Amino acid sequence: MLVTTLNTKLMNEYGHSTVGTWSAFTDRRLVVVVNPEDVAPFQSNLGEKYSVIPFSADSLKHMANIRAREDELDLHRGDYRWQAARFSWKVFAMEEAYKVFPDEDPVTWLDADSMLKEGFDQWLSTLFSPTHAVSFLGRAHKQLHAETGLINFRGALGRVMFERVLDIYKSLELFEFNEWTDSYIYTSVLQFNKHCFDICKHRGVRSSNPLYELDRGRHILHLKGMRKNSSTMLLDDLRVLLRR
Repeated sequence: MLVTTLNTKLMNEYGHSTVGTWSAFTDRRLVVVVNPEDVAPFQSNLGEKYSVIPFSADSLKHMANIRAREDELDLHRGDYRWQAARFSWKVFAMEEAYKVFPDEDPVTWLDADSMLKEGFDQWLSTLFSPTHAVSFLGRAHKQLHAETGLINFRGALGRVMFERVLDIYKSLELFEFNEWTDSYIYTSVLQFNKHCFDICKHRGVRSSNPLYELDRGRHILHLKGMRKNSSTMLLDDLRVLLRR
């Protein structure tokens, strides 16, 4: 199962050019989590291959509490590293998918700004560890935190690892961390756990855009940052190729 979340703004900006490739190039269940009022229009827009589900009242309450606490602390306003509310929707979207589809396994988070290509499913099956609860893209070599655009949770223990992250958000414990992004929280939970597999570490990936270095755009284009407006290679991508 592939899980993502969208809103109207993101759909208008790049969603049509990315999520449309999902139904074409993967056979996995596709789950999109949206605001309650957007379920009907998104389901109509995306079609039958997608399961469109809403954020629950409980999730919306927790996200509102996170935003209120962030505003109250007013720490380094404008710096993304302390924008807790901005990144919290990823975590709560995963919880909604787990609740609606409890028997799906594995459950994979994939950012909506990801354009899939032919052979994606086969490539993805070789990327994740079959023996670890979580497979993720660590970036410790760069003093950066994990790339959360792609995370795979497997089995009951994978669910336990995710629940630990979720509890950090629900309890507002995340405000006790040095940074408040989902990337920092996931790294704190996963990096040194023996049940978690750092794909980058085992593949020698040393780019700040690990999804590009792993695949070179053959099966997936992660259109993060400037790539949202371009499907061509950027300078960082060229550095990866030239170093090889």
